Amino acid sequence: MKAKAWITLDKPNFQENEPVVGKISVESHDYIQAQEVRVEARVLENYEELEWIVVNNQRIQERVHKQATLFSRDIRVSGPSDFGQGPAREFPFSVGMPMFRPTRQGGSVEYQVKGVLSVKGRPDVTGTTQISFSLGAAYPGMMPPPMQPVGYGPNPAYGGYGQPPAYGPGPAPGYGAPGYAAPGYGMPAPGYGMPPQPVQQSAQLPKIRCKYCQSLMDQGAGTCPNCGAHQ
Repeated sequence: MKAKAWITLDKPNFQENEPVVGKISVESHDYIQAQEVRVEARVLENYEELEWIVVNNQRIQERVHKQATLFSRDIRVSGPSDFGQGPAREFPFSVGMPMFRPTRQGGSVEYQVKGVLSVKGRPDVTGTTQISFSLGAAYPGMMPPPMQPVGYGPNPAYGGYGQPPAYGPGPAPGYGAPGYAAPGYGMPAPGYGMPPQPVQQSAQLPKIRCKYCQSLMDQGAGTCPNCGAHQ
């Protein structure tokens, strides 16, 4: 099968958290019925580990190169399609790849994108390229909004950080004649700083029953509030 696929990126470097944008190019010299065209994004960690191996009937330790997958995402960019002789066909893509730090001592993180032309019953046609990210600069479209302390809003009297309060001709808040200070400044509000006063409850008189209708009434009442009989 005479065909090849390769990746072309929109730019050589991407910012942290910025989507990787590019295109997959496929060129074929044979007639191919492809199942799909997809892009495979991978974040890999390369590291070495000591393993026991047998050499000349002796067990020794040797450093072995290993690779672990930290992130994997496949994106389909085209469905079933026929390819044949002619100019290369291009398929644009965009895929997000998170940033990682090595999880093992001495490990290194590798970012790569692979273009795949999937062919049923035959080996896939692939092309892989490495991705380079610029650390320390966040992508503007994915930056979090600035935080503002809860309960505090912008003060119109201030022009911004480092600027003095814009006091007008009138007295500053909390100063001047009584009655003209802004609320919350100057004299404390009534009751401020005073200990809480206990709530006094009115004493309740004992209850007795009416001699005639047996309804409850206050002790010492002259008549029953229910039937009106004199006690």
